[in-house]
Amino acid sequence: MKISIDKDIFENFPEAKIGWLRAVITNGKGSPRVAEMKKNLKRRLEEIGLSADTVAQHPDIRRWRETFSKMGVKPSKYRSSIEALLRRIFKGDLWSVSDVVDCYDCVSALNLLPMGAHDMSKLRGDMTLRYAKEGEKFYPLGAGDSIVECGAKQIVYADGEKICCWLWNYRDTRDASVDEETKEALFIVDCAFENEWRSVEEGLAALASELTQIGCTVKKSGVVSAAEPEMETE
Repeated sequence: MKISIDKDIFENFPEAKIGWLRAVITNGKGSPRVAEMKKNLKRRLEEIGLSADTVAQHPDIRRWRETFSKMGVKPSKYRSSIEALLRRIFKGDLWSVSDVVDCYDCVSALNLLPMGAHDMSKLRGDMTLRYAKEGEKFYPLGAGDSIVECGAKQIVYADGEKICCWLWNYRDTRDASVDEETKEALFIVDCAFENEWRSVEEGLAALASELTQIGCTVKKSGVVSAAEPEMETE
C-alpha cells in the first residue's frame, strides 16, 4: 500500500507532511505505562505553559485553526484533533479505549501533533491526503448512521473506496477504525505547516518508542512530504 499527498494540497500547504507508521498491535487494557502517561498529562502540559485558557493561543494550535478556516469551516466548532484532545485533558475528561489508542493519544498530546490510526485490514488500495469531491460521502466514527456530505475545499484522507478521515484530522470513519479485533494498524502523524513545539519526525520517533514499550511491533515508518510525495508502506 502506498501513502501519498496529492499535488493540489501542496499548492496551498507547501509544508504539509504525513508521518506514518505500520505496526502489529496489542489489544490489551490496563498497561501501567499508559496509565502513568495519562495520569501525568495535565502536569506535563502545564510545564510547557499550556492551560485551558492558553490552548488556542499556542502557535501550533493557532495555525491548525487557520488551516481549518481555509477548509471553509469554523475552527471554534470543528477543532483539529489535537486541540480537541488538549481541551479534554484540561477538563479532566480522560479517555479509556485500549492501551494502543490511549497510548497514541498521549503521544499526540505531549508532542502537540494530531495523530490517528486505521485498521490495515479495513483499508483498500492506497491512502491519499487530498481535497474531497463536492458531495462525497463520509461515514463518521461514533455518530451512528450519520452521513456527512463533503465540500470541495475540505481535505480528507481517502483509500481506494472511502474517506478514512474528514477535515484532515477532525474525525475518522467507522469503516476503518481500530478496535479489539485489529491486528495491524497504520498510524498517522499530521503536519500542515512547520511546527514550533515538535517536528513530525520527533513525534513519529516518540510514537514508535511508546508503542514498542507497550508490546507493539513497528514494521516500517516514514515521512511523506513535497520532497517525497509518495511512499510504499509495505
